[in-house]
Amino acid sequence: MVRAKIVSPFPKQFSDRQWARYVKQGRELVEEESSLQFRLGDLSLKMVEHSPSTVGRGVFLVLDRYADTIGINVHTLVRYRHVAHAWPPDRRVPGTSWSVHQALAALPDRFEIILNPPEGKDRWTEDAALSRAGRLPNRPLTKDEKLDRVRTLMREDESASEAVESLIQRPDVAHRVMSNPSNQRILYRAHHEQRQEAAAARFAAAHEPGPGDTEDGGGPKYEEEDEAPEASPRGEQVRRREPAVDYQRASSEVLELIGSGTTFLVDLQRMIPGLHVSEFTEREVRAVLDNHRRIRAALDWCDSALSTGDKSMDDELARILSEGDEEP
Repeated sequence: MVRAKIVSPFPKQFSDRQWARYVKQGRELVEEESSLQFRLGDLSLKMVEHSPSTVGRGVFLVLDRYADTIGINVHTLVRYRHVAHAWPPDRRVPGTSWSVHQALAALPDRFEIILNPPEGKDRWTEDAALSRAGRLPNRPLTKDEKLDRVRTLMREDESASEAVESLIQRPDVAHRVMSNPSNQRILYRAHHEQRQEAAAARFAAAHEPGPGDTEDGGGPKYEEEDEAPEASPRGEQVRRREPAVDYQRASSEVLELIGSGTTFLVDLQRMIPGLHVSEFTEREVRAVLDNHRRIRAALDWCDSALSTGDKSMDDELARILSEGDEEP
């Protein structure tokens, strides 16, 4: 193989000749280091031969004690051993670093691959070898490689949520993310489900059976309009409304309808006392009132569907629900 002429990438700082000399010296040192790494791996294989009968805890104990004695990390020694076993001496490529051999070690056709560097290159780099082996390069360059690195780092939910929280605090990033309709739907759905779960929890907590309730949903039976007696903290008899439905047996649709209404009511109870109404513009007030008009229409439609079973929507209702904020 004819080696391409080495040209300095920094002509103002190094001439071609200077750069070529430094490259030659560096490659010699890398080759020397690779030779030492292979020799240590070969030595560990000589001490304890690699075979199915020797793979196990006993081998690690020997290598652990030996690594401590010679002053090397045992996991480093185990890596040297693994690569040395994957690359017998007669299949190693002089001038190719140990790191490249390590990156390609798991490939079944590694002996052929290592002899054929990527197109346009006269030798393998570690990152190119890692990519060829289907692993993340140490220095991702392409968009896909960078995204793969991010996905790997964000596999844990907690890390991912913290990373996303940091990113959306950048207005330009948040704007680009939210400009995608698919992302809008995903975030809306997640937020909606979270609110539904919170509302269902509040609904369940408000209707937990009391100590005197029976197993089938609790306590004495009253009609929906009736109220059940309950002792006050001062010993007086007060009235408590029994739950209209057994939330433990109710369908998911019933719970979702009740949960949506509960969420809406709780949000209003939280927000209204703190509203700075005097700061609202006339247009903003009209927009809120118009939105409430649509909400009332939707509630009437829901009540009608529940009472009659007719879920159809007339043209006037469709117009009310679909129209936007009132223009000035």
